[in-house]
Amino acid sequence: MIVIGGIRMKKRLSREGLVRELRRRGVRVTAQRIAVAEAILGTAEHLTVQEIYRRVRQRFPHITVGTIYNTLEVLTAGGLIQPLPFPGGTRYDTDPEPHVNVVCIRCGEVQDFHDDEGHLARLAELASQRTGFKALSQHVAVYALCQDCSRA
Repeated sequence: MIVIGGIRMKKRLSREGLVRELRRRGVRVTAQRIAVAEAILGTAEHLTVQEIYRRVRQRFPHITVGTIYNTLEVLTAGGLIQPLPFPGGTRYDTDPEPHVNVVCIRCGEVQDFHDDEGHLARLAELASQRTGFKALSQHVAVYALCQDCSRA
């Protein structure tokens, strides 16, 4: 699944569609930037910088980790991804809808849990009302053991 402009899209965005979206957001488009965007936006996984780097390096062997970081900053500023602070490092999420990240504390697997009843959206509103803060985004995580790790 890919998310563009806050809309979940069930099929993969074409390269041309991605280029149009980046340009619409004022992002300078390069082949390396497209490869980084495709690596992260083309999966539902919550990838780390190193995972993105390994995937992109298959096509661009001379790409630097700095280019990966710079592109992730552009994608974050453009609202296409959200960095998530997890134990073991930052992972990147492409789903802007309110959801819970369920994180295995042993292997680090992350799965999205979507709240179809709207409880998470109401939680952000309630937190804003009670604290006086204006909610801009939210990150909710549940730390657990995945099925494989709980059997081990």
